[in-house]
Amino acid sequence: MHPIKQRSAEVSPNTVNLMIESRHARHIYDSGFTLIELMVTLLILAILLAIAIPTFLGVTRSTVGRVAQANSNTALLDSQTSFYASSQSYQPVATLITALNATEKTVTFQTAASTNHSQISIYVAPDQNGIIMAVQSNTKKDCWYTIINGKAEPATTGTPYKTLPAAVLGVGTYFGEAKLPANGVARTCQASAVLAAAAGSVAYQKGSFPTL
Repeated sequence: MHPIKQRSAEVSPNTVNLMIESRHARHIYDSGFTLIELMVTLLILAILLAIAIPTFLGVTRSTVGRVAQANSNTALLDSQTSFYASSQSYQPVATLITALNATEKTVTFQTAASTNHSQISIYVAPDQNGIIMAVQSNTKKDCWYTIINGKAEPATTGTPYKTLPAAVLGVGTYFGEAKLPANGVARTCQASAVLAAAAGSVAYQKGSFPTL
């Protein structure tokens, strides 16, 4: 064999290594996700989002509702303190509101409708043995009621007791929730104008706040 041709046929080890590394690099570059793999990945993400978003919104709504409920419980304790300090009867509403606002600075007591969780709407029964409080949550605009009856209250026309279910008129402490309607228009959240019970949207019960 001619010496020149023999040398041209020889390949150095470095050249072989470079060729192997080059082929390996092209293999890595060419081995991406297939269309099916991408579609499966997107489907999994869509399922996870479908689960996560409603859960997140539910937690948010629940958290906002708990703030309003906590303020309502604060108002309940304050009103009960006043009740026992006044020989187990509630003061006239104007006098009671003045006294409560003087002692409690985290919320505002008023006869007008509540428009946020820092406002507590109050109604005192004509016999001064019962009180109704209403507070509206900030974001979801649900209305939360607290009804305390020192004695059974009559369903007298012209009072909110006329609207309340008969089961809520007895002695005891009752709670209610008026959920934001499907049309998104907030209800009037006022103690003197409670809403009638309605399946799935307005509910009252004894012992704790309803969960609609």
